Amino acid sequence: MPERILLTQLRRIGDVMMTTPAVAAVRAAFPKAEITYLTESPSDHIFRHSPHVDNVMVLPKFHTIAGQLGFTAGLRRRHFDVVVDFFGNPRSAILTAATGARKRIGFDFRARRYAYNERVTLSGRLRYSADHKAALVERLGVKVTDLTPQVFLSAAERDLVAQRLTELGVGPDDLFVVVCPVSRRSYKTWPAERFAHLADALIERYAAKVLLYYGPGEEDVTNAVRLHMQHNALPDFPINDLLVMAALFERAHLVVGNDGGPRHFAIAVGTPTLTVFGKDFPALWTPPDQTLHRAVEYDPGCKSDCHHPDCGEECIKDLDYRSVEAALESYLEELLRDGRPHRRGSAGTPA
Repeated sequence: MPERILLTQLRRIGDVMMTTPAVAAVRAAFPKAEITYLTESPSDHIFRHSPHVDNVMVLPKFHTIAGQLGFTAGLRRRHFDVVVDFFGNPRSAILTAATGARKRIGFDFRARRYAYNERVTLSGRLRYSADHKAALVERLGVKVTDLTPQVFLSAAERDLVAQRLTELGVGPDDLFVVVCPVSRRSYKTWPAERFAHLADALIERYAAKVLLYYGPGEEDVTNAVRLHMQHNALPDFPINDLLVMAALFERAHLVVGNDGGPRHFAIAVGTPTLTVFGKDFPALWTPPDQTLHRAVEYDPGCKSDCHHPDCGEECIKDLDYRSVEAALESYLEELLRDGRPHRRGSAGTPA
């Protein structure tokens, strides 16, 4: 039985969320082990209250070779028995090898494969990303039975959101919808003016209170949406903390937006989602065998043999407004069939 386990996914918030089902399963299988998670900021927020992780290490930004070597030496001194590298990029592979752990598990990627002594080959079929991550911990004899992403919220985070929404004028009987028009990748960004039309439709037809979500440095996107709107969305709610974002989504009846990290937090707290997809396949980023999380995707005919960015196209921009509007109306009619839908928040509470 391993005593010290290191799990690592260095970057991309959504990808870190995809590891949380595997993390929970490792904790259940090895309840007495000391589990450490290595990631980059701000993904460390995800494990702030997690009962499944004992320690969170944040990979610093190295300014000198000496600093990098010192960090690597510190990892080795922790004497991990097992390392699972969920990421598999060159840096995470080097750090995994440097730990000297007797069992090092990672994907069988070219060149990086030599960092691991237990290698997993990705299947060619479309699978939910959390399922791909789960395949790694199966090498420890761990079975992941629930692929739903997990996040644990405190009363303080929930209270902060409740207070701010009251200040913004969101009442208990209001239909509250969060619209997320942001993404750090252009090929995942549906045009701002179409999100504006969607937000106007929510306000006109359903009297919804619409909040435009943005993260640090993304205000220009929501400002562009506001510029094209005929009605007023709620005032800004600046958020610099991932768990506060999750608490906000927990209070919403629906989260609409681009494919990206924020969506996975909405999924984790049990809030329905409607997401637009261009280049990526919804099956990769949507829990299987459920109907709570819907997708509208665009395929110009080359999606299964995509050569982005060589093609120079951002195909999501060709996803027409009417397709998304029709999907939104259909889903809202379903959710509102028995009156206002109750909020389906299911995020854990810190133990």
